[in-house]
Amino acid sequence: MEENLTKENNQDTSLLSKADMKRARGHEALRRRRAARAILIIGGVAAAALLAGGSIWWARQQSANAPGETYPDQGQEHVPLDRAFSYNSNPPSSGPHYASPANWGVYDYEARDKLFIHNLEHGGVWISYKPSVDARVVEHLKSIVQEFGGSKLVMAPRLANDSDIAVAAWTRLLKINLVDGDITEEQLNQIRAFYRAYKNKGPEFVPDTMPGVDPKSVQ
Repeated sequence: MEENLTKENNQDTSLLSKADMKRARGHEALRRRRAARAILIIGGVAAAALLAGGSIWWARQQSANAPGETYPDQGQEHVPLDRAFSYNSNPPSSGPHYASPANWGVYDYEARDKLFIHNLEHGGVWISYKPSVDARVVEHLKSIVQEFGGSKLVMAPRLANDSDIAVAAWTRLLKINLVDGDITEEQLNQIRAFYRAYKNKGPEFVPDTMPGVDPKSVQ
């Protein structure tokens, strides 16, 4: 009888050992899966951080290499045309502006700054020049507008400019002074580079086809 009890105990111990081993293997497999999952998550986070960091670095490099200077953002408030405001650049490159932008295009007359600031908000580029600039230079500027199909571009004379030519985008401004009254190919290339760098970089994206207003209608 004692022999039978011993055999039964040995069988129970064997079964218990097998169950324990099975559970142990299961726990080990679960531990490995969790460890692998943790490695994947950590790797993914690290890769995302690296990608984000690389994107920020690239954007900064592009901005540093592009022509022009950056000015602090002065906001996007809609105001009446006659509302006074001290802009931090000449011409303005951000700040309070009229509720509607101007239609994209080339104008041979001066328009209100607050119209064109709204164009900048929509990712546009504004080319302005002193009225005293020679007609040949104006034609060169017009040719650049045509070269880019007029996409997101406004151009007009501006008496208040403190440089012969100014090219503005949202918070960015390029100023050009002519050489012996003429514009050089290098300066034209600066304008092209500025346009390529800052078109559609405004705080709001609006398609080219969205209509604005005729500047003469709100003078």
